[in-house]
Amino acid sequence: MTDLEDDMHRMTLPEHLNELRRRLVWSVLAIVVGMLVSFFFYKELMELLEAPFREAVTATGAKAKQLLAIDPGEGFLQVLKMCFLSGFVLVSPVVLWQMWGFIAAGLYEYERRYVRIFFPVSLILFSLGLIVAYMLLIPFGMRFLIGWNVALNLGTEFRLSSYLSTCLTMLFGMGLVFQLPLVMLFLQAAGIVERATFVKGWRWAVVLAFILGMILTDPSPVTQIVMAIPVVGLYFLGIWGGRFVGENAEVFRLWKAWPIVIAAAVFVAMLMYRDQLNELAVDMFGQEEPKKEAPADPGASPPPGK
Repeated sequence: MTDLEDDMHRMTLPEHLNELRRRLVWSVLAIVVGMLVSFFFYKELMELLEAPFREAVTATGAKAKQLLAIDPGEGFLQVLKMCFLSGFVLVSPVVLWQMWGFIAAGLYEYERRYVRIFFPVSLILFSLGLIVAYMLLIPFGMRFLIGWNVALNLGTEFRLSSYLSTCLTMLFGMGLVFQLPLVMLFLQAAGIVERATFVKGWRWAVVLAFILGMILTDPSPVTQIVMAIPVVGLYFLGIWGGRFVGENAEVFRLWKAWPIVIAAAVFVAMLMYRDQLNELAVDMFGQEEPKKEAPADPGASPPPGK
């Protein structure tokens, strides 16, 4: 037995369960506090979530001006749901730290350094996922779907519960999907999955990325494609990062970080030119706007019966 193994405390199954329970209790308490804080700002949060809908209505010229609450308690219940999930986002650093802390409890001391690195990176990736969903996915989807309704001369009145569920699913879906590189790096660092396995499975990853896009987004092909592309990019970043973890890890050099630089440049460009990308997506997949009727001639005689 090595000195490293002598210094390592082996946790029993009851100890693991107690550790899990303690981490869950702290996570639940943090979410409750976050929910209470969010409830004091529910009006501002609701306006923030409604902003993509209102922007899409303005851009497409739709007649809809507000969301609808069909059931008597729908507005209140949806506010509670929104505050719960907003509180989760607010205290996500605490929740993620508890998650990584539970994982670290079963690792050797030299392996715990990965957790110390993964934790801040996990927060950054989760935040980036939320930004992509709010700045790209939701506006693209709303513009596309409302544009079709306008082109078909249909009224656009979204139910509040359906709209919030769609938005929150995309927000949290992207936040969790952006954890993909870390999960891949952890599996490779722990020796559970070899890097060559991920390399061989890239075709399946592309297919699954588009399937995931269909599940987590609205019916528009625009949002499905916009979601699938980052997922594929994150998968290849996980493969690239696998070079620097595990038993045969390469020595990291700054010049080897060019994939991250490219990914960051693409991310910034998509945010800067999102309006142009939105227009391009509507031109490729959307309906043509209906032809407007010519204004009536004031001097013309009224139609029969008027």
